[in-house]
Amino acid sequence: MLKKLNRAENRFTLSEWSGAVGDLGTLLPLAFALVIFNGYSSQRLFFLWGIVYLISGWYYRVPVAVQPLKAMAVIAFAGGYSVGQLSTTAVFYGILLIVLAGTGVIRWLERWFTPALVRGIQLGIGFILLQKAVEMSLKNGLFLGYQPVSRGLNFLLLFALLLVLGIFQFQKNKPISVGIIFISIALSLAFGISTPESWSQGNIAVFSSPDWRFFLPAVMFLMIPQLPLTLGNAVFAANDACHTFWKERSERVNPTRFGLSIGISNVVIGLLGGFPICHGAGGIAAHAKFGGKTGGTTMILGGILILVSLVKPLSNFLFLIPIPVLGALLLLTSWSLIVLIQRLQTKSEILIALIVGLLSFSTHNLSIALIAGFLLEQGLIRAAKWRVALKGENHD
Repeated sequence: MLKKLNRAENRFTLSEWSGAVGDLGTLLPLAFALVIFNGYSSQRLFFLWGIVYLISGWYYRVPVAVQPLKAMAVIAFAGGYSVGQLSTTAVFYGILLIVLAGTGVIRWLERWFTPALVRGIQLGIGFILLQKAVEMSLKNGLFLGYQPVSRGLNFLLLFALLLVLGIFQFQKNKPISVGIIFISIALSLAFGISTPESWSQGNIAVFSSPDWRFFLPAVMFLMIPQLPLTLGNAVFAANDACHTFWKERSERVNPTRFGLSIGISNVVIGLLGGFPICHGAGGIAAHAKFGGKTGGTTMILGGILILVSLVKPLSNFLFLIPIPVLGALLLLTSWSLIVLIQRLQTKSEILIALIVGLLSFSTHNLSIALIAGFLLEQGLIRAAKWRVALKGENHD
């Protein structure tokens, strides 16, 4: 019993600190885009997400990631939705997840998400993250918001960082990613790199009741495109990732609890004027890849986000992390998701996962990929039954 309790304790060692910064390659670019295109303040985003990170780490006891909803974020960037419209959507979306989890519908849906489909989702997300890491290095300067100066320099630094992280972080098990983050911020400040003060202007949280006039647009244009990704990646694949990386510590992790925590978090975030979140499998893989083993990992990151949001001069410091550093973190995260396909046992499972992963990557539409994978899987099952039946008839 004592061993079980000790195993469930959160730790705050250097390895947990290293795991904490692993997901910044996904979180920071999305936060930056929400500030630039939708008018959020970095303080509000970091404060509300930080609170959810703290609670998630404390409750689940494993590094459960907290990430902005990716599909909804992309639609929000393109459509120029306001902060009020997006926070309203967060409330509606949170209520939907609470209903799905509370009524047991999530458990009913889980049986349709087989290991092959889940690994396919993880594979597709891995490919997309890899693409985003390359695009981020090509389309930006050394820092978010800066024009490209030399793509060659970005890629040279990216390669050097991958080499250093590969040797020290993974081969020698030295958690140096934390040091790289702090050194890169210090160098940015030393060379006079700065970010506009407008990025952090605004209140940390503002209570606002949802605008019911926006209910139908929220459902049609923001919630429906996001839901398959949330269920596939942030509920079922995230649950699978936790039990894969930290099997003995993940007693509190299951799809129903993930659905409820995403739902409750989004209702609160929406009422306080924030942007909705999920528990992405990519973020979980990032925390694991960089050494996170307990909820202390996410509690550390939550504490950092809250600190930089409360101390205004610090609120834009995280945007001073150079693009090659973020790209290296993102590339290593993508690889940790891609290789999970090796855990599948049969050729048919691997084929289904490959189809789902490649379709997810080529279309960036998880719904299409899941439908195609499901139809292929059902077709293979029926074909196998027909072969067995035909053999039985021939034998007779």
